[in-house]
Amino acid sequence: MRPLLLLFLLAAIPAARADLTVVGSDLMGKNFATGLAALAGRAQVAVRLDLTGSRVGLEKLRAGQADLALLVFSSQETPPGAPFVARPVAYHTAVMVVPASLPLAQVSYAQLRDLFSDSEGAADNVRWSDLGVTDPQWAGKKIILLMSGSGGGLSYDLFRRTVLLTPGLRPTVQVDLDGPAALKHTAVAEGGLAIVPSLPAGQNQLRLVPVARGLHDVAFLPTPENVHTGDYPIRLPLHVVFRADATARVLPLLRILYGTEAVALWQEAQLVPLPPQSRDQQVQDWAAP
Repeated sequence: MRPLLLLFLLAAIPAARADLTVVGSDLMGKNFATGLAALAGRAQVAVRLDLTGSRVGLEKLRAGQADLALLVFSSQETPPGAPFVARPVAYHTAVMVVPASLPLAQVSYAQLRDLFSDSEGAADNVRWSDLGVTDPQWAGKKIILLMSGSGGGLSYDLFRRTVLLTPGLRPTVQVDLDGPAALKHTAVAEGGLAIVPSLPAGQNQLRLVPVARGLHDVAFLPTPENVHTGDYPIRLPLHVVFRADATARVLPLLRILYGTEAVALWQEAQLVPLPPQSRDQQVQDWAAP
């Protein structure tokens, strides 16, 4: 009787949940892992996070040492195909920020190259009138160039590789450690134009400037919709990657990553989440029988 009683008692104890191991990019900042673990804990999803880099993360996923990876691929790389599933979950961007009162309607790739590129023959002193600003308060002011450095996510390299014909920056560009530092200097600089990963909500001293690929193309702001469709061009997706046959296992975590509560987590990490309809549709597709 005792063995039978023991088996009955063991069967009555809920089985311990196996952790979902998440690997991948280390570009989301030091608070991302803590925030994701907290969201997972509230949803009763056990996770173990090992965010040490996209390349290492992909190797671990392929070796069966992880359940899901958050990976960044360069524009020359292709996300893995079957038996894996790879879909965007958020985007790294580089956005243009100016003082809120500056009446700059838009800026193009060519204009940004003229401002930031260390090219032969480039003018040393460029004023806002050179970008079409006619307001006398601003037109004659020199444009002070600022930029988030390599400590601010991917915006530094993304801008240089996407917009500039050569990666060299003009020596007069002030490169700060990260986005918050560059924004702080832009807010106090008279006539500052900063390139940063994102502009936090609630900033009333600064505003975003629409960007156009060509001088005569339509310019777009980096809204979630414009970034996701590619209308806002300076972007690089962060992918969720997992084995297709593990969809049911990782679905609770996918619901978190694409959920409403995670939006603030992506924004704090200076990424742009997918628009709500796209997030909902993606989860529905995975949850469909």
